Amino acid sequence: MKRRRFSTIMAGTATAMATSCRGPGSASTLRWKGVLFNAEVEFTLEGLPARDAEVLTRSCVDEMVRLEKIFSLYQPQSALCRLNREGVLDAPPAEFSELVDLALEISAETGGVFDPTIQPYWTWLGETLAAGRKVDEAEHRRQLARVDYREVECSSGRIRFARPGMGMTLNGIAQGYITDRIAALLRAGGARHCLVNLGEFAAIGTQADGRPWEVAVRGLGPDVAGPLRDGALAGSSGSGHYFGVGSRANHLINPRDGRSPDPGRTGAVHAADAVTADALSTAAAVLDDEAARRLEAIRPGVRVRIHSGDAGIGIPGGNTVS
Repeated sequence: MKRRRFSTIMAGTATAMATSCRGPGSASTLRWKGVLFNAEVEFTLEGLPARDAEVLTRSCVDEMVRLEKIFSLYQPQSALCRLNREGVLDAPPAEFSELVDLALEISAETGGVFDPTIQPYWTWLGETLAAGRKVDEAEHRRQLARVDYREVECSSGRIRFARPGMGMTLNGIAQGYITDRIAALLRAGGARHCLVNLGEFAAIGTQADGRPWEVAVRGLGPDVAGPLRDGALAGSSGSGHYFGVGSRANHLINPRDGRSPDPGRTGAVHAADAVTADALSTAAAVLDDEAARRLEAIRPGVRVRIHSGDAGIGIPGGNTVS
């Protein structure tokens, strides 16, 4: 699964907001940058009066901080950490129930290739390889047997693991979920020209001058490079984090066999919403090419592209993410 550690946005220190406009009350271009999930995130908002854009941006930042406190794998009092610690969570936050339910739905649709219960196996493998130990096959099988999305019971009133020793990560889907939430907040606030980049991209309309947003996937060819308008794009690659010195095992793991794909392999997914693109890009990156492309049949509008080599997703001329 993708691993981007959730880290709090420090308003005023880890964020920057730049606004340009022609005069009082005129339309502006606002560019906000901050840190979320231990990575730089940003969005560009065009066509609103500067004051309106700044107020709307601060609302978005507050929402990202709030959701981080629910989904964080590292903040001890987050809903996710409490579930992993106790094995059950009564009266979960509505957003947490919604996201867990979405994750389990996509797990079923992918036949378990996307599976948020990979967390205990991920932790065990990382600790084993970081300590320089060889992977014992019997222990590998025992640890992998703890991974099964079908053993998670989820309702609005309670989330529970059916077996002891289970755990969950939402790092392969939470960024897409938050991206969609921020995009919805921006739309409700009157935004009609915006590009949100929280590790996954969501475009609201076009740029104010009518040009589409340019989001490129290096190495994947012009059919995957922008334009992007009123849609989402996400990418997953194992090249961001390796387990142990000299190991090819990386942070992307196929829950079916516990193996990592080639670290140079990138799965890129276009979809109507970022949460779908996020989860399916994780699945696409661990499957072979033919199986990855079959993910397109899961939901309308999904488009999958695969590249093996040095690739990344980003805004042309800007930072790439994977």
